[in-house]
Parts: sequence; C-alpha cells; structure tokens
Amino acid sequence: MTEQACEMGAPIVGVTHAFRFSAAHRMHNPRFSAAENRRLYGRCNHPTGHGHTYRLEVTVRGPISPETGSLVCGEKLRRVVQDEVLARFDYANLDLLITPADGVTSTTEVLAGLLWRILEAALPPGCLDRLRVEETPNNFFELERDGQG
Repeated sequence: MTEQACEMGAPIVGVTHAFRFSAAHRMHNPRFSAAENRRLYGRCNHPTGHGHTYRLEVTVRGPISPETGSLVCGEKLRRVVQDEVLARFDYANLDLLITPADGVTSTTEVLAGLLWRILEAALPPGCLDRLRVEETPNNFFELERDGQG
C-alpha cells in the first residue's frame, strides 16, 4: 500500500503522538566500583533507585492513504506504542528490562535506543521517523531516522 500510494503521488506527511509512562531505574555500572558509580551518576546511583514520568513522542512518516485519508502507518501507531511500550515499561523497573546487550546501564540514552528498536520492529518498514524521550522538562533524548546509520 505504501509503495502504491507513493507511486500515485500521495503526499508524504509526518504525524507525532505523545505518550507518558512512569518507570524507575538506578544508574549503576557493575564494572565500576561503588565510589566510581557515585562519582559518575551522583544521586541517580542511589541503591533504591529513583523514578521519572517519561514523555515519549513518536513521529511516523509516510503517504496519505487514498482509502482512509490518513497516514498509513499512523493508523497503527497508538496500538503499537500501547502494546509494545506502555504495557511493558509503565510502572516498571527499567533495570529489569534493559539488558547488557542494550547498554551498560539504564540511562535514558540507552532507553531511547531500545524503544527505537522495539518500535522499528513493530511498525511498517521505514515508517518510524523520530523518537523523543523526555526524562525531565530540561533533559530529553532524540533519535531520528537520518541519524540511524
């Protein structure tokens, strides 16, 4: 459908949806000493962890469907984020969900990369265009398709 719509000259549009989820984590690298972890991560290394209410923005890009008048992959976005991200990460301990294969510790940079991979696999190919994870109003992380090399 997407290729056919592109061939027909359908406009390419981007749609962004925002979501929220709350999760806890402790920034701690087991390869470092306790003192080095405290030096690197400060309060974020507290043994009991800490939490955030994350704001997730997901942008998908593609052609407008001639049948529905909507972005083809935009129709799936809310369901995919609900099923693949919110159901899994909301009120979770990120330290239990982020593996060493994802990154050395549960930083928001590592979380953003993991969410990109999850959404990229669940959405139609090439649909995911941008992802932004806001940890605090002053601290956010962005990934874009052009940055995915």
